Amino acid sequence: MGWLAELFETNRIIVLSVYGQVFFVMGLAVAFQSRRRSRLPLAGPLGWLAAFGIVHGLMEWGYLFVPIQAGFLPQAIIEALLLLQLLLKPLSFALLFQFGVELLHSARGGQAPKFSLLRAVPAVSLVLWAVATLAISALIAPGPAPDPRPWLPSPDLLPALAAVGQPLAVGDVVARLMIALPGAVVAAIGLRRVRRLLGSSPAPSGASALGVASIAFVVYALVAGLVPLPAPFLPASVLNGQVVLDTLGVPIEVFRSLTGLAIAVAIILSLEVFEHETDRTLAEARRRELLLRERERIGRDLHDGIIQSIYAAGLHLEQASAEVGSDPDATRSRIGTVMGELNRITQDIRGTIFDLRSGELEARDAEAIVLAVADELQAHTLVTLEIRSEGAFRPRLTPDQADHLRHIAIEAFSNVLRHARASTVTVAMACEPERFRLEIRDDGRGFDPVATEATAGGRAQGLANIRRRAELLGAELAVEAADGRGTTLSLTMPVATVRQPT
Repeated sequence: MGWLAELFETNRIIVLSVYGQVFFVMGLAVAFQSRRRSRLPLAGPLGWLAAFGIVHGLMEWGYLFVPIQAGFLPQAIIEALLLLQLLLKPLSFALLFQFGVELLHSARGGQAPKFSLLRAVPAVSLVLWAVATLAISALIAPGPAPDPRPWLPSPDLLPALAAVGQPLAVGDVVARLMIALPGAVVAAIGLRRVRRLLGSSPAPSGASALGVASIAFVVYALVAGLVPLPAPFLPASVLNGQVVLDTLGVPIEVFRSLTGLAIAVAIILSLEVFEHETDRTLAEARRRELLLRERERIGRDLHDGIIQSIYAAGLHLEQASAEVGSDPDATRSRIGTVMGELNRITQDIRGTIFDLRSGELEARDAEAIVLAVADELQAHTLVTLEIRSEGAFRPRLTPDQADHLRHIAIEAFSNVLRHARASTVTVAMACEPERFRLEIRDDGRGFDPVATEATAGGRAQGLANIRRRAELLGAELAVEAADGRGTTLSLTMPVATVRQPT
């Protein structure tokens, strides 16, 4: 083991630098993660973890930089820096403890009284640490300075260590056993509970990283909480950093660095859950916007089309009532006109019903969704439907994909019903690996796409809705039309597919 110990001793500056860096970088990464509007139970407590990482990283860098300054600064200042490093140690552990407590409190929804009381424990532990450090230092006999091995080797540091060595050793032991050990364990338990709460998260890798971080904190409780500086009392006199070095030939700082690296990587990866939460929020906002626009369009169609037509029909009936005795032929003509108008209004209302239908589709079969909408069209009109389906695969959609496809089909058939005056509609579907193609062709009067899309309502609004939904699906959309030559709408969307049984 001698060569291994010598290797680490030669490269101690690297070990100490990496040790502080992993915690400091984790703290910065967490601190810069925007989560002010997050509703996840992890969001609030992360501030305490960020503070722990930054403070603990600075404290660990003290083992590197205080010895460097010992050759330039007076001994009194070096002693003050050593005591400051000592104070940062329990403070950083208390921040970790607070992180774990806040996790438990947040995982309970902030409603459990016992966890509310537990939130004061880290602050109380700091006070108890100060009392215990002073009491134990006063009770034990003065001894030699602590092993300078945790610090970067420097002969200039030895006088300062001799002066404040006993409080350094006692404070280190008490901080690790009283604060770091329970703090890391509570943090691990809190992460595990939050991980269970996020079990159905759409960011499984982020949730899994929380489980890894929980395990890493358990290991950290062992290597950071149970292995202090050597001290002339139990348990530090039996298990300490020097014993680990003599037994394994590897400084305890190496194990702490590796554990800290695992914690840092796992925590940084777990921040993915906030990105997915943001994506879900934006998707929901887009859905609400589409719904609002559809409602506005339907309201506009009702006002500009159906309501005005009903009003006109009422005027005809009023005029027919005035003419019923004087001009029976004109009255019959007006009544016939009203009946024709009411039939047209009925067709318009049926078309609008397509858009008002709501509810989730249990089936996620793309062909079944299109056929259900097509059957609805055929049931209420005299249009002839021709349906073709080909391909050795079946498309399987997510709920969002199913909803968008259903609304695209409704909008397309609704346009046929209200505007095309078609006698035949051909629906062609084809499914290839990872791709579904839908084509809806009618033999109606067609339209000018350029002129229509320049307008603000009617078919133009319907096409705009279809285009927005196609964008959300990541689909390719093509509309081919010309006056008097019908319309063809083609949609090609990426989907999950399964091979049809033969």
